[in-house]
Amino acid sequence: GIVTDTGVLARDSVARRMNRETFLLLGGTAALLLQVAHPLVAAGVAEHSDFHHQPFGRLLRTLNTTLAIVFGTTRQARAGLARIDRRHAPVRGQTSEGRAYDARDPKLVVWVQATLVLTSLRLYELVLGRLSDADRESYWAEARFFASQLGATDAALPRTYADLVRYERVMLAHTVIPDDNAVAVARAVLRPMRWLPAPLYWMSDAFTTGLLPPSVRLSYGLPWRTRERLWFRFVISALRRFVPATPGPLRVVPHARRYERRIR
Repeated sequence: GIVTDTGVLARDSVARRMNRETFLLLGGTAALLLQVAHPLVAAGVAEHSDFHHQPFGRLLRTLNTTLAIVFGTTRQARAGLARIDRRHAPVRGQTSEGRAYDARDPKLVVWVQATLVLTSLRLYELVLGRLSDADRESYWAEARFFASQLGATDAALPRTYADLVRYERVMLAHTVIPDDNAVAVARAVLRPMRWLPAPLYWMSDAFTTGLLPPSVRLSYGLPWRTRERLWFRFVISALRRFVPATPGPLRVVPHARRYERRIR
């Protein structure tokens, strides 16, 4: 028979099962806010991207490249990883406090990868139920592979899913505290179009806030009162009801549909 190129992941990979879901894209803003809560990531984004005029530029590029890596052929996946590496190469400099940053720094690569994994997991499990321990472990192992391709070292990468959860706790306690750069990026991303009515922003902000760890929520000064909690709960319960009933073309991202046609 014909041998089909299933890409760089196993055919039954957890990353594919999760990333095929369109609703996961709703976690993009929360993942970005969590990334830039790290002062060195925030400095890189503030100095090297046009986030004021294109607040979603980096986010959309990241999402598109990530989906190409997860669902593409081996060649497409390697090209996607090379594209990210090329984009990272010039992103280096110093913060206003004189701290050096470099987007290829293994520690920063690990933090960015961890935010994508943990935010995706939070949202996926809220909507479609808890993954098994084995699946969580596989998902992190797949993410570790991608991070290592982007320069993360074994020493910098949490080994197991439990290590990842511990790593996040330590980072939130000691390193990840939003500064002025982070707040500026957050403002641009949460308010991309000034002319939209305030209630629409509130609905989107409250959902994003609900996906963030409490300490980050607090540092950004994002309100989390009863009404935000109720709205977040309402959206999650609506997604729980509607996602399983949504027809394939709406539920599944185009990259995944192309992949599924390819390996049939």
